[in-house]
Amino acid sequence: MVNAWKDRHRATGSDLRTGKRLRSGLTLLSFAGSVFLGWLLLQRFEDDARRVEQVRTREVATTFAVAVEKVVERALTATRTLAVMVYQGHGEVPDFPALARFVLPLYKGAYAVSLAPNGIIRQIEPLDRNLLVRDHDLLESKSREEVLRAYKSHDTRIQFLGPFKLIQGPVGAIGMLPVFLPDPQGEPRFWGYTVVTLTLPEALEDANLPAMAAQGYAYELAGVDPMTGERRILLRSDAPVVKGTCHEVTIEAMSWTLCVAPQAPWQGRARHYFEVGLVLLVSASLAWLVHGLLSRRERRAELLRQALLDPLTGLANRRLLMDRLAQARERARREGRRFVLALLDLDGFKGINDNFGHAQGDSVLIATAERLLGHIRSSDTLARLGGDEFVLIMENLAGHEECEQVLERLLQAVREPLQLEGGIGQVYASIGVMVWDTDQTGDSDAILRQADAAMYQAKKLGKNRYVFVDDTFTVQGSRSGA
Repeated sequence: MVNAWKDRHRATGSDLRTGKRLRSGLTLLSFAGSVFLGWLLLQRFEDDARRVEQVRTREVATTFAVAVEKVVERALTATRTLAVMVYQGHGEVPDFPALARFVLPLYKGAYAVSLAPNGIIRQIEPLDRNLLVRDHDLLESKSREEVLRAYKSHDTRIQFLGPFKLIQGPVGAIGMLPVFLPDPQGEPRFWGYTVVTLTLPEALEDANLPAMAAQGYAYELAGVDPMTGERRILLRSDAPVVKGTCHEVTIEAMSWTLCVAPQAPWQGRARHYFEVGLVLLVSASLAWLVHGLLSRRERRAELLRQALLDPLTGLANRRLLMDRLAQARERARREGRRFVLALLDLDGFKGINDNFGHAQGDSVLIATAERLLGHIRSSDTLARLGGDEFVLIMENLAGHEECEQVLERLLQAVREPLQLEGGIGQVYASIGVMVWDTDQTGDSDAILRQADAAMYQAKKLGKNRYVFVDDTFTVQGSRSGA
């Protein structure tokens, strides 16, 4: 009996030890499986988040690259202003110093303007800081005969060079516009160049690249020196660009590069989420696991939402706008309906930034977005393209009269005075309106371009108004706000 009891006791103890080892093994297996599953989920989340961040980074790089191109191209139009004066004066510009004093302040970063008959700089202003350049031959490094032969094609595109160290001292760039005047037989002949000299990075100030740092991005704008072949950095953030997304900045025949990257390193964020997930998994709580999964899903949705919305105003961004515009075109074709696209640009916004600061300028943009939302339907799409431009898509309108009523309300809403820190501010709106019908052609970009051109027509007609166009871009009607 005793031996039987001892045998049963040993068997029971062995079973207990076996069960304990089994439970421990299952626990370890469950723990390892949970950790492994959590690691896979976290990796997938990080991959998704990284892709979303890459999309946002590309959009930021594209937006600011276009801003740089527009700022420089605007400064280069100074050469065309001078060319008009040369043409009107038949090769002579009376009182060039006075003209230069008027033109230079119109273009930020413009260091000098000059006239170069036959490629040799004969007049340059301001003269006191540009004496070294007077009588400089712009064609000294080229075969003059080759250049003149090339100009027989009457190519009037601006020639842009930069960045490089100017003879005057600072780093800058130049834009040269070939000018052709009629000879006695009426044939165009090469007269010379009108030239604008820019200093860098001063000429890029209106592109507002530091705004990227405020949005959490590091950036670096650089170009290759055409004289030395060396890479010159024009602007960069305090934080270095690590594994950035680069976008080409094309100015005439020159190309610069803008590289952008999120300032927060991805490795640190991934480590943080892994540690949080590990704590949740060690707790072996299904509730915590569900909570973690839901939190990650919400975070993913938030990242996707941020990729489609303007971070300042919360309106649709360009990416979402183009999707909504494509949907509107498809519905219009399918249902035989029209829809309206209105592009709105603020007049007087630059004065707000100059007089009250960019922070108050942002407040004006936010307030404008809220006012516009208050005068449209929930089914309409309102987007911010960037800067002070907004786009509105309206479908299922009763007719032209209802459309005009909406536009009048928008003009009135925008021009209401705003209480800002430091005083009262006021802006107005110029609106270009495109009514898209099913028989019209052109893609979404073409519709935006037509609305944009109509908006500039509204500005030319006096601002605080809207202009309608059709598919051939003829003005159908315009009306100013009261």
